[in-house]
Amino acid sequence: GILLLGQIMSHISFKWLDVNAITTLSDFFISRLSDWQALRGALVGCLALLHRKSSVGTIMVADVKRLVEAFIADVQVQSLAAADRKMCFEIFSWILDHYPEAVKTMDDELLYWICQSIDEEKDPECLKLSFHVVEVVMKLFPDPSGFADQFASDLFEILSKYFPVYFTHGAGDNLGVTRDELSRALMHAFCASPYFEPFAIPLLLDKLSSSLPLAKLDSLKYLDNCIHCYGADRMVTHASAIWFKLKEVLFSLSSDQLLSSGSPKDAENNKNQIKSEAEHCLKTAVTYIHSPDRDIFINLILLDEDIVNNIHSVTTEEKSIDSSLQALGSVVSILAGSSTYLCTRVFQAHFKRLVDILGNSAGFDSQHLSIANGSSPAAINYGALYLSVQMLSSCREVAVASREGVPAEESWWLILEEKLDQIIHLFGKLLTIDCQPTQSAVRKECVSCAVKGLLILATIPEQCSLLLENAYEDILQMLTLVITSKYENAHFWRLSLKTLTSIGSSAVELHASKREMVYNRIVVDKIICLAESCDASMPLNLRLEACFEVGTASVNYMLRVARSLEETVIRNISQVNGSIECADYVACLIDCYSS
Repeated sequence: GILLLGQIMSHISFKWLDVNAITTLSDFFISRLSDWQALRGALVGCLALLHRKSSVGTIMVADVKRLVEAFIADVQVQSLAAADRKMCFEIFSWILDHYPEAVKTMDDELLYWICQSIDEEKDPECLKLSFHVVEVVMKLFPDPSGFADQFASDLFEILSKYFPVYFTHGAGDNLGVTRDELSRALMHAFCASPYFEPFAIPLLLDKLSSSLPLAKLDSLKYLDNCIHCYGADRMVTHASAIWFKLKEVLFSLSSDQLLSSGSPKDAENNKNQIKSEAEHCLKTAVTYIHSPDRDIFINLILLDEDIVNNIHSVTTEEKSIDSSLQALGSVVSILAGSSTYLCTRVFQAHFKRLVDILGNSAGFDSQHLSIANGSSPAAINYGALYLSVQMLSSCREVAVASREGVPAEESWWLILEEKLDQIIHLFGKLLTIDCQPTQSAVRKECVSCAVKGLLILATIPEQCSLLLENAYEDILQMLTLVITSKYENAHFWRLSLKTLTSIGSSAVELHASKREMVYNRIVVDKIICLAESCDASMPLNLRLEACFEVGTASVNYMLRVARSLEETVIRNISQVNGSIECADYVACLIDCYSS
């Protein structure tokens, strides 16, 4: 009969009931919680009363408090069946979310009861709800002298048993909860209170040593979120341990170290995913771990013996990109891209030296740039080139994020200004390398890296320095010359063309009107001239491709390209009669124009 009454209450939750009726029903269902034979019906009834909306009459806060007290006194959650345990957790979850004032004044009996109720829970749906209960209740007691601080160790000991979350149930079990949902709920519980910090961080760092990919991934995700939530004052004590563990993952992790039942490709994917998560976690740590000495975390990295040795090792000529260089580039990029101050520190420590190494490695001592002479340096320090471009990419991120000109006292830009002519000269010389199939993969990578460097320099906001005006013109001229004279290598040619297009798009997006004018004069004027003659040595399909790609950078550029094609068609169509070559030329122009 009590179960029937509870179910009726669930079905009439949208019907109006006055305060007296709700209070009477509350008294009845609360009194039945002590009767184990009537418990299920009482739980159904209590949940139905809690779910009622204010427009149809809700349970009073005083009654909710009595309900919690009755639970603490009479309900032993872990002795119940899974369905009843789930209702208990649903009731408490709802109370904590919607009636927090009913529990804020309670003593340590509440937290003790919660510890007992969730300990040894194994049902996935109940676990998800219990993790949410822990998350909310810990946030309700932020007072350092409160009960949450006292019970943090006991609660976390229970939570830690479930980390990392392993799902042993089959896909067809219809549990109503996935492993990811359960893991996310546990992560939110870990992050619920800074009082968990002394227990959570050592656990997560320890699990990073696991050979199980799932444990490593979850440890990194949880660590990332905990750094956000625990605060700099608490996290600074773990700065050294966090850095050394992340360094271990970034520089030393191999797919052979990971247990995997899948293919070698699966193991490689797991490794890459773990490293990507470690990079994200490092960025969070660099951003959020502060101290009175704000250099504490960056000094750990910049003065790290392994990092220093790795950066010095890039003096080896023709060094190809390997996992160690990639990891080093990621660390440098994350540091330099985190803030103007950190960018300055990284530039002060390494940028000048890397540019000098790059210049000396290939004998770039000539200051007279000749882009079309076909010269090919005998040896190129790819490591120095790669790291220099990574730093440039990060400083561009900082400049764009600042939205304002870089203050004079911030020295990263002063360092770049000092080396700007030299590095543009070096990138330009690298564009002269003939990337034929006989050339080494390192040489091809060098050319691609140089093109990327030019793109970065040309898209740094112009308000950073007036010096960029001349550099911008030089870069456009270099790349435009590649388009008009080095079309034999299709990959290199298209890479340069896409770079030119990106530079044009950036000028429009940044509302850089001066740069748009320069781009029109140097790039658009020269490119649209390519299609105006049928006698050029450059293949027509490439000339039209160049016109179209440059036009995609802006509506205004595309209008100029279309207008030029239209005029060229009109000018040449009268010469079609009797000339097959001219007819084919005009047909191609019309086809490009109509597309």
